[in-house]
Amino acid sequence: MEKRQNKRIIDNLDAEITTGNITYAGIIMNLSEDGCYMVTATSNKDVGFSNHSKLKLKCKLPSGKALNMDCEVKWFQTKTSPYGTSFSMGMEIIDPPLKYKEFIRSL
Repeated sequence: MEKRQNKRIIDNLDAEITTGNITYAGIIMNLSEDGCYMVTATSNKDVGFSNHSKLKLKCKLPSGKALNMDCEVKWFQTKTSPYGTSFSMGMEIIDPPLKYKEFIRSL
């Protein structure tokens, strides 16, 4: 049974997440009004979060406008290669800003 409350929209947005003083660059692969799925670039940084961690998400909209949002990790997976580790994760956007909601509705 589908758990999502809102339809997922497939897109690719440059993004980065920050927890504490660690920042991970990545791409948002799909999004909805209250969440997103992101894959990080490969990095040698330690995992600085777990399920239910609070993160800062910054993404760049096609218009060039950057949005900063607070998120909570709902799930994540790691993938290790000889070049480092990448993460894929589902996040809930806490209190999505109006500009983000307007962007989603325009898609």
